[in-house]
Amino acid sequence: MPFVFFETFGCQMNVADSDLLAASLASRGYEKTDASGVADLIVINTCSVREHAETRALSHISQHAAHKRHGKTGQSLWVIGCMAERMGESLKQKIPGIDRIIGARNFETFLLELDEHLEASGALGMSHASIPDVSRFVPIMRGCDNYCAYCVVPQVRGPEKSIEAAAIENTVRSYVDKGVSEVTLLGQNVNSYRDETTDFAALLLRLHDISGLRRIRFTTSHPKDCSEPLVRTIAELPKVCRHVHLPVQSGSTRILSRMNRKYTRDDYLRLIEMIRKHMPDADITTDAMVGFPSEREEDFQDTLSLFRQVRFTTAFMFIYSKRGSTAAAAMNDDVTALDKKGRLRELIDCQTAITKEIYGEMIGTTMSVLFTMRQDGGDGLWMGQDNGCKRVLVACEKSLAGMILPIRAEKSSGMTIVGKRE
Repeated sequence: MPFVFFETFGCQMNVADSDLLAASLASRGYEKTDASGVADLIVINTCSVREHAETRALSHISQHAAHKRHGKTGQSLWVIGCMAERMGESLKQKIPGIDRIIGARNFETFLLELDEHLEASGALGMSHASIPDVSRFVPIMRGCDNYCAYCVVPQVRGPEKSIEAAAIENTVRSYVDKGVSEVTLLGQNVNSYRDETTDFAALLLRLHDISGLRRIRFTTSHPKDCSEPLVRTIAELPKVCRHVHLPVQSGSTRILSRMNRKYTRDDYLRLIEMIRKHMPDADITTDAMVGFPSEREEDFQDTLSLFRQVRFTTAFMFIYSKRGSTAAAAMNDDVTALDKKGRLRELIDCQTAITKEIYGEMIGTTMSVLFTMRQDGGDGLWMGQDNGCKRVLVACEKSLAGMILPIRAEKSSGMTIVGKRE
């Protein structure tokens, strides 16, 4: 039996792509392994959104290529994803030993070619031993039409394209048949999903009717397309989790305009107010960056004050990273590295304090938690999430995978709840 080793960098879409490729390879008889040295095939799924992600991926690819020369005979090394799309065949010149480059735009075509090969060889549909997943990612669209000034996604993933609603429904049904309880719908901007007359709200309604599916999550939402009818639909559907990931990027209207985000600070705050009107208990999370070209101290203070006003449950916070072929790459990157690092530290400290307060407020309450996996390490605690995005740990010797249980929150580490079954 051949073995495949995966290493995935970047966003949840990349995780979903790795899962799709793993499933196709599994039907060909491949089994996943955590040990690259024994693998017949090594797959590195890459990200181009930030320079740090590319640097890490290149380092790991180089290490695998070096080990491959002196390791298992016949081992292959594939590089896929956004960096593979951006750098193309030049990657093979940069790192000898790479056997195949599969760019993000070619991923679907490659999967079709692989499936056709499997079907022709009679291997398609072969089962492989594995523990059923409780939660799966399901891409509903690919690419992006927004062209935010800092973002390379439109260049490496192409224009926005929605996947047919019937195909999405069939995928979700097939996962549920295999024991999946929860799906997370993925897209650069799920709000703009449209398949003929089916928009994102209609898609949620359609998937909500699938028997056996217990929870639906989605990410990412763009503020410019997050409408009140959509929020009302989410609020009215019990299976849809009360979690909205709504990247703000900056609290300064001036910087938002330079970023080409197509909304103002006041637009964003009105949107938050509308979401909380319909879902007072919703977890709202965000992305934000500091040090975008021309960001002044007053712009950064606008971001800090927005964080304090909105009180996000959690946030992903980054220093601006210049990416080639984006509009921002032509701007004067005039914020010093010292200022960027100082602002990021201050923003992280602000959000960390808010997150700890929100988690602390859960102590003594009962949370409805879907458990997905056992934590690595000696304690072996079971991990899950509530109906928002809060992480919960519970000690239990028996398997809790796939169960939704009432859990009383007993203590908080600041980023995780530790609870007990009621």
